[in-house]
Amino acid sequence: MKELRCLVFTDQEVVRAVLDRRRRVKDTLPVGTVSKVAYHRPEGSEPDGIETRLTITDDNGAVTELGLPETEVTAALVAYCMGRRIPLPVASDKMLHLINGALTLMITMNFNKAPRLVVTAGSEGAGSGPAPGSDRLSPKRRIGR
Repeated sequence: MKELRCLVFTDQEVVRAVLDRRRRVKDTLPVGTVSKVAYHRPEGSEPDGIETRLTITDDNGAVTELGLPETEVTAALVAYCMGRRIPLPVASDKMLHLINGALTLMITMNFNKAPRLVVTAGSEGAGSGPAPGSDRLSPKRRIGR
C-alpha cells in the first residue's frame, strides 16, 4: 500500500513556521514586518526545488528580501506541524510543491520500497521457531531483565 498526504499552508503559517525555526536555531532575522511572501522555482540543476522569498519592510521603509532554500522551509513546516501535534510519519519522504499558489508539504510513504515477502506459518521449518515456553524476546532484549 502506498500513502500520499498533502498539507496546504497559508502564507501566514509559512511565515510563522520560518520565523519560529530561525529564532529557535538562533539564526539572524532582519528587523521589520513581512510584507510579502513569494514562491518560485529557481533555474538550474534542481528544477523541482521551490525557493521562498520573504519581503521585509522595516520601520523606516527600507525593504529587505530574504531568500529561503527549500530544505529550510521544509524543516520549518515539519517543526510547525510537530508543535501543533499534527502527526507526521517519520519514515516518509517530505517535499514542497505549489498547488494553486499555496505552499504544500507532500508526504509520501512506501513509494520507493519493494514489497515485503510474507512467509506463511505452513512454510516455516520445524526447527526454525522458538522452543515452546522460551522467552520470545531477542537475546539483546533479555539482557538486563
